[in-house]
Amino acid sequence: MGIIEIIVIAIVEAMDCFAVAIATGLCKSGIPYSRAMLQSVSFGIFQGGMTLLGYSLGSFAEHWFESIGTPIACAILCILGGRMIWGAVRGGDDEAAETVSKNLTLANILLMSVATSIDAFAVGISFAFVNANMVTATTAIAIASFVMGVIGYEIGRHAAKQFKTKIPEIIAGIILIGIGIKMFF
Repeated sequence: MGIIEIIVIAIVEAMDCFAVAIATGLCKSGIPYSRAMLQSVSFGIFQGGMTLLGYSLGSFAEHWFESIGTPIACAILCILGGRMIWGAVRGGDDEAAETVSKNLTLANILLMSVATSIDAFAVGISFAFVNANMVTATTAIAIASFVMGVIGYEIGRHAAKQFKTKIPEIIAGIILIGIGIKMFF
């Protein structure tokens, strides 16, 4: 497998991180910048790590992953998205910002990182069969996920400035639920 193929796969793998980071950026009013950067770092670590784990486990885990991994990732993202929408709808402006900030806890960052990296696990399994250079592949996927996380957050943050309502938080929740449903199907 050549470097061009690895870079394309890395960018494709990072797209879920990009979408989740846009959702985070849309909620900027209550999210510290350092927390959003921690999310991007977590995306990179989990995407690279899950790719390497998938490669290591190879075909042994393929059957388990397909039957259990995808519904778990779907559920995590749908629950987080639903909580985000619920917090925006039921609270006042200050309350909604506080809820969003609390929802981007370290535990939620880790859950979103795991949910977005399930596909990377499957890619790692496929890399075991094509004899890919795993140092290059893992590094490319981790860096692409981090960069897409930062870019997505900034895009979402700038878009959120255009709104003076709770709409960004609701859109963010819908995005997370959409990603979860997309994973399921």
